[in-house]
Amino acid sequence: MTDLLRFLLRHAILGMAIGIAFTAVLLVLDVGHLRRLTEGRLTGLGVRLLLAFFIGSTFASLQMGIAVMYNPPGDGASDDADDGAGED
Repeated sequence: MTDLLRFLLRHAILGMAIGIAFTAVLLVLDVGHLRRLTEGRLTGLGVRLLLAFFIGSTFASLQMGIAVMYNPPGDGASDDADDGAGED
């Protein structure tokens, strides 16, 4: 796995975890009566999982974008020793 892919995957997982935690806080605090709306229904668990997935993917994309934009040019995922000749 290349350094760039590892860098992006690490930040995507971090953003997804933050998004799932944010969704849990929304449900615990019952913001907009989300918990009350989804607890008595048969499909409530599916709605909660979809909410966590979509908020998590939004936070993951945001975290990856921030990480890429704030990464200094000579730091992190760049590989100065590789000249692109195809050597392993």
